[in-house]
This record gives sequence, structure tokens and C-alpha cells, in this order.
Amino acid sequence: MKKVKLLLLAFLCLSFTVNAQERRTLTLEETIELARKNSRSAKQAETSRTLGYWSYAVFRSQLKPQLLLRGTLPDFSNRPIQVRQEDGTFEFRNVNQNNSNLSLGLEQVLPWSNTTVSVDSRIARVDLFDRDITQYQGDPFGISISQPLFAVNPFRWDRQIEPLRYEQSKRSYVQDLENTSQIAARLFFQLLIQQRNLQIEEQNEAANDTIFKVEQGRYNIGTTTEDQLLQTELDLITAQSGAQQAKLDVQSRTLDLRNFIGLTDDVELELIPPAEVPNFLIDFETALQFAKDNRAEFLDFQLDRLEAERNVAEARARRFSADFTASFGFSSNQSEGLSDVYDFNNNNSASRVTLGFRLPILDGGRNRARMNVARERQKLTEFNIEQNQINFEQEIQNAVRNFGQIRDQIEIAEKRQEIALKRFEITNGRYLAGKVDILQLTNARSTKDQAIRNYIQALQQYWVAYYELRNLTLYDFQNKELLYNPLLEYDPRSDSMVEMNK
Repeated sequence: MKKVKLLLLAFLCLSFTVNAQERRTLTLEETIELARKNSRSAKQAETSRTLGYWSYAVFRSQLKPQLLLRGTLPDFSNRPIQVRQEDGTFEFRNVNQNNSNLSLGLEQVLPWSNTTVSVDSRIARVDLFDRDITQYQGDPFGISISQPLFAVNPFRWDRQIEPLRYEQSKRSYVQDLENTSQIAARLFFQLLIQQRNLQIEEQNEAANDTIFKVEQGRYNIGTTTEDQLLQTELDLITAQSGAQQAKLDVQSRTLDLRNFIGLTDDVELELIPPAEVPNFLIDFETALQFAKDNRAEFLDFQLDRLEAERNVAEARARRFSADFTASFGFSSNQSEGLSDVYDFNNNNSASRVTLGFRLPILDGGRNRARMNVARERQKLTEFNIEQNQINFEQEIQNAVRNFGQIRDQIEIAEKRQEIALKRFEITNGRYLAGKVDILQLTNARSTKDQAIRNYIQALQQYWVAYYELRNLTLYDFQNKELLYNPLLEYDPRSDSMVEMNK
């Protein structure tokens, strides 16, 4: 018997532990923190941030010198080829040979002029297997310069565009996280509303059960009618159905929230609404200035203008083109020893200068059409930028106005909730005392339930609007601090954002 009691006690303790593990309490702040760490949208934001970092790293690497090793090893052939004879005729002779070449050089692009300067050393080897001959030839030292004369300098534009794009990626990362916070807040209150609705429906079920029993007693003593009794029974059935539907709604909203914030365990969530609603004023001009200083969209406007200007410059440069190349150095004579290649007594100075150009005489109006297309697209870009700026300012203005109105509505909703709860308590007591009928009690309960729902919905509107303003301005008006820090840089070694000194 004692063993049975011990096993029963252990089972009860285990059941209590399991139930405790299946239930988790979350505040709004904890929910948002989980979403910013675990949600798919947060992971996507991190990936976009990392992509922006490496894209900018590619641009910076193009400004640094490259040490290049080029070559062909081997180039073997054993086949008949045409050989020109002394009398001008051709004969096919079998050639068994291998050609190899290597070059090692340092190459640097001068971004301010788009000039490519390279210094290299080259060597070539030929093996004639059918004649057992090996020969070398090389350029021990050479310097070359390549200069496009009329083409658009891509580095000039990239030095303006790429830093803006990188800055845009950092701001977009903060915006994406704030957007994640806004979605998490919306899902949090959607579940909270359903949980409160479930409480209301379960209370209504219990209350209607009590009322039905009261009406049964009154019917038995003849103080109420049969239709009144049937109405209370119908209300009880309706309340039971409402409670069942509310449970399904809670399960659905719980799954939505769990999936978004990355909770994989099948746990029951108990949400705790914010204890207080901060009361602060937001000025439109202040909010707009924060948005202009911090939002990625205002960098988009600059980038669009630069891209349009670049397209016009490229269209203008396509009218004609010319490339200047020059090389200077030493070239060895053909020799049978590798050391002779680097014997400067055996070398001759070598130089080459070329100027290639392309100048259309008649182009059928292509250049003019390309220029007009580029100019009109530039105008269209400017119109779109102006309209987008207007739309964005209106969005901020509406958000600021709505936030102020919602704050006033919360105070009204809270007061209505207090009055409705007090009225219901009074009406319920009077009903049990037989001083009011069932219709007055039902009306008081419906008013009370709607007041509770309205207050939770007002809370939802407030916090979603608050995080929307944070997203639009990248500024925390409650704590009076910037959400975007321009000194934060992505560190690939730690895979995190760290503050850099500039």
C-alpha cells in the first residue's frame, strides 16, 4: 500500500512538472525580443545585412592591387600543319610540340582616371619533341598602361553609389527588425484578444448555466414562464458553442504567434498585457526629421538620382569611344637556356603604343535617341522621387495623428470598461434578487463584454501604432533614443554588429 501511495505521489509530481513545462508566460517585450532573435523575417534581415556588407567589400577590393599569375600549362599538339615553303607553296608536315607560358604581374586600377597600370614578368617555353629542341623566350620586366579616353569612369560613380548602398543596407536591417517588432506586437494582441474572449465566453457559459438553474427553480414555484425558461436554456447552449469556438480561435492564434517568434515546443502561452500605457506627445516635424535622417528610403532617393545621372553620362559617352594602351620593358632573344632570359645583356628594350577608336559617321539617329531616352527617364525618376517623398511625409503625418487619437481612445475605453463592469455587478445582484428581468441582465453582460474587448483592441492599436512610428522614424520616442547607430558595422569574424571608431 505504501508503494502504491509513493507511485501515486510520483505520478502527481510528474504530471505537475509536465503541465508546468507546457505553459509559458510572455510579456509584450519578451515576445518582441524572441521575434527579433528567432523569426524568419529577422533571419532574412540578417542575411540582407550580410549581403550588403560583402557587396561593399567587393567594391572596396576593386580599388586594391592584384597579384596575378597567368599561364598555359600545357598546350600540346601532335598533328600535321601547313608550312610555307621558300617558293611560296605549302606543305603539310607533322609537328609534335608543346607550348607553355607563364606571367606574374601586379595590377592596379587608378579610380580617379580609370587607368589600369600593371607590372609583370613573362616567360614562354617551346618543346619540339621531333627535333629534341627546347627554347625559351620572355619579357623579364614590363610595365603597361591602359586608358579608355571617352568612356564613363565606373569608379567615379561607384565611389558615390556603393557607400550609399552599404549605408542603405545597414538602415534597412534596422527597419526590418522594427517591422518584425511591429508584426510581433500585432500577433501578440491578436492572441491576447482571443484569450480574453475565451475568458468572457467561459464566464458567460458558467453564468448562463447558473441563470438556467435559477429560472428552473423559479419555474417550479411558478414565478417565471416556460418561454423564459426556454430562452435561458437557448442562451446556455449558445454560450457553450461560443466557448468552444473561442478555444479553437485561441489555438489558431497561438500557433500563429509561436511560429512567428520561433517557439517550436507545443506550449500553452499565457500573455500578460503591458501594465501601463506610456503617455508622451510626438510632434510631426520632429518625427519627419528623424525619418529623413535615418530611413533608408531617403537614401533610395539619392541613389535613384545618381543612377539616372549615370545613365545620361553613359548614353553621352556611347557616341564614340577610344582606348589608349602603351607598354614598355625588356624582351629577351630566343635562347636554349632559361638563365639567358634574365640576362639583360641578351635583352632588348621593347615598347608598344596603340590607339584604337570607334567613331560612327552615320548612325541613323541612335545616339540622339539614346540621349533622349536617358533624359526622359531622368525626368521620370525625379517625378517619382517627388511623389514618393510626398507619400512618405503623408504616411508619417497620418501615423503621428493616429497615434495621438489612439492614446485618447485608450483612456475612454478604460473608463467605459470600469463603468460596464460595475453596472454588470449591480444588475447581476438585482437579477438574483428578482428585481430585474433576464433581458436587462443580458444587456448589461453584453455591454460589459464589449467594453472589455474594446479596451484590449485599443491597447493593440496603441502598441502597433507605436512600433509603426518606431519603424517609420527609427527613433524610440518612449526612451528618447535613436534606434539606428551609423557607427555599427557588421563584423564577419563574430557574425554580429559591432561599433567601429571612425
